[in-house]
Amino acid sequence: MARRSRSWSRRLTGGDIAIYSFLALVFFASAYPIFYVLSLAVMPYEDYLRHAIHAWPSGFTLTYFREIFRDRLLLNGFKMSLLKTVVGTSLSVVFTAMTAYALSRRQLRLGRPLSVLFLIPMFVSGGLIPYYLAIRATGLMNTFWALVIPGLVGPFTMFVMRAYFAAFPEEIIEAATIDGAGAFGVFWRVVWPTSTPIIATMALLIGTDHWMEFFWPALLVGPELQPATVVLQSIMSTRSVIQGLGLGVRLTPESFIAAVATTLILPILAVYPFLQRFVVRGIMLGSIK
Repeated sequence: MARRSRSWSRRLTGGDIAIYSFLALVFFASAYPIFYVLSLAVMPYEDYLRHAIHAWPSGFTLTYFREIFRDRLLLNGFKMSLLKTVVGTSLSVVFTAMTAYALSRRQLRLGRPLSVLFLIPMFVSGGLIPYYLAIRATGLMNTFWALVIPGLVGPFTMFVMRAYFAAFPEEIIEAATIDGAGAFGVFWRVVWPTSTPIIATMALLIGTDHWMEFFWPALLVGPELQPATVVLQSIMSTRSVIQGLGLGVRLTPESFIAAVATTLILPILAVYPFLQRFVVRGIMLGSIK
């Protein structure tokens, strides 16, 4: 043990200590806001009023979470969020990957003009009113598909996957083509199974957007199709009004808002550790080009 500690101390230079200290500071600055929100969400009403500063958790209660899940609309909202995330992410990853692979092929005619069409929305938006009118004109208003189809292929994720597919070994594709595989066969049998890192990365990014989306679901669909983000905002507003009138259970608006944020964040925090290694590899591979 002594030899190992000496060898470790010899390898640990002043620069290493500075780097580790900086990374520890960055970790603390990034993790503490999440820790603060979690501690605030489980802090009892009396403890919140007793202390002027809430840097650390004081007490424990699940009152705010019980208040949140007491609403029946919220349970339906979480079902819609889950369905929207699963269906939307699956379709978006498939269509985005197919689009990116097609645009990465040099043999595709008008490949560059088509890429420019995807590049323009990254810098210039058509506006809220034209977007709303387009959804209404296509008959998607107040339907589940209004939450999925408009964002089926995102420009940013498409260009990341396009860069990854452009660096895919051309020899493998040529070998599959010689063996008789067509364009779809090469993509589904060769390219797709070997692109797990970039697919998992894009699935996480797209799934997070679907889970946290608020603005358009609040405008395009009715209460029965609204996801949890919209329902939680409505509950938060209602509870704040009740608290302001002095009715119902004793709640602090700050802790209730923290409980709402925690309810939305925890599913993402639970899934991310399983996809973290794919995210790092996928981002690196997708940005090499």
